[in-house]
Amino acid sequence: MPLSTPRIAGVDVARGLALLGMFSVHVFGAFEPDDSPTVAWQLAGGRSSATFALVAGVGLAFTTGGRTPRVDRGSLASVAARALSVGLIGLTLGYAANAAGLEVDVILAFYALLFLLALPLLALRARTLACIALGLGVVAPFLVHLLQGALPEPAFDGDPTLQDVVTDPAGLLGDLLVHGDYPVLAWTAYLCAGLAIGRLDLFDRRTATRLLTAGLALASTSWLVCSLWLFRWGGLERLQENEFYDATGPHARDEALWDTPDGETWWSMLSRAPHSTSPFDMLHTLGSATALLAAVLLLTRITGVRRALLPLAAAGSMPLTLYTAHVLFLATGALDGSPDLQYAVLVAGSLLFAAVWRLTRGRGPLEALVAGTARRAGAWERARAQGSPAELPVQRSERTESQDQHR
Repeated sequence: MPLSTPRIAGVDVARGLALLGMFSVHVFGAFEPDDSPTVAWQLAGGRSSATFALVAGVGLAFTTGGRTPRVDRGSLASVAARALSVGLIGLTLGYAANAAGLEVDVILAFYALLFLLALPLLALRARTLACIALGLGVVAPFLVHLLQGALPEPAFDGDPTLQDVVTDPAGLLGDLLVHGDYPVLAWTAYLCAGLAIGRLDLFDRRTATRLLTAGLALASTSWLVCSLWLFRWGGLERLQENEFYDATGPHARDEALWDTPDGETWWSMLSRAPHSTSPFDMLHTLGSATALLAAVLLLTRITGVRRALLPLAAAGSMPLTLYTAHVLFLATGALDGSPDLQYAVLVAGSLLFAAVWRLTRGRGPLEALVAGTARRAGAWERARAQGSPAELPVQRSERTESQDQHR
């Protein structure tokens, strides 16, 4: 077995595209001053964050054996340490986001819990994981709606912070599981789908083609059925009457179509709006994320395209660093009055930094920090399981091909 294999460029590019899409939603917001939906919200709202979560599952599959799951106590300890590190960064970012009054809804604390809940799933086969993903996409939205009345709501406003772990642990757990914008109970579907995809042979053109076909079919079918329900079977009127009864003006219809319902009634399950966490929203974004990843996997097989997308792939190789940096940048308030320029600076700065850092230093700074913590945790657990009192370093020869592939 070779000690090192190349990264899969398509996975990095897909992650990079998801990052830029999330940036656009955070910069331009969901609605224009006249209450019409922004282009960023219509194109990237919900889809980018879903892609981000799905590709996180792909990366998790790579670090636990790839096509042949190899999950021991050391691997589980590594994943848990990675999750806790990401959660710590996310909760720390909450202070900056709240102080600046940002409406970013930092996703990292949700990711941390997603990774922890994925521990029992790591040994499952791709087909089983795919079935779980589809099942959660249909069933989990109803469970989230049901549990919103049972689990405590958070006492804090805005993004969770380290303080809330101590002062409001029940509210924090309720926020992460069902009340937040990325309810983990439902979003586990994206992670399971990513794990399933990561267990496949992504170097095979046929695999990417099948994923593209399946993703487009799922995304288009769920969108079509929801459209029929909304526009032909009276669903939009029910949604307006029960969830958006206070919406007035020329864009009241747009608000019902594109704004996230509060979930006061079961009619919210008819919504296809970004982050509505309805079955239609979940299945559509699940299909969209799968199709985007597959399309990029196919495109990056072309040498010229792959080379042209190297800066985007570099950005996708350090998502934690760039996501954190963009939240801190937005928190400064720089260029708030010029969203077009603000977005251009974010994109150009991210691509330039990622390309230079990747060429000169390799792994992103926060990625290196988290990976080092995970590696030490895994080595300590393996040493403890073997009855050795000393902490053993992870030798390069012990890493799997998939780990080296996505280091």
